[in-house]
Amino acid sequence: MPRTAAGWAFVTAVAIAASGTLVALSRGAVDSGIRGRVVPCGIVLERPAPCSVVAKPGSVVVGRGDRIVRRAKVRNGGRFRARLGAGHYWLQPRAGTARGRRTHATVSAGKWTTVVIPAGQISPPAAAGRR
Repeated sequence: MPRTAAGWAFVTAVAIAASGTLVALSRGAVDSGIRGRVVPCGIVLERPAPCSVVAKPGSVVVGRGDRIVRRAKVRNGGRFRARLGAGHYWLQPRAGTARGRRTHATVSAGKWTTVVIPAGQISPPAAAGRR
């Protein structure tokens, strides 16, 4: 036990710093969310699908219910990341005013969910040639 005023001040300062650290950790303790990649149209048999409409997305909008809760910027290679709490969300790629189809994902507490989001529409199969 400290016997001097300086010793008590040190112990008090350490206790205050520790409690502040705990409060900061509890406020920012969300280490879960959705990360993924936006692809042009999708993948068919492990190869990129042919696209009829391709838009290079600038962001992915993340929503819950009828509300937008986060916007994630799409980086090189179509990658994005959004820190979120546990719950069920929808994601929609956006390129200017163009919007892609919604994709749904569920986040578990303390875990990251990985998704692949198609930004465009897959072309219909080509008609077989007539003989």
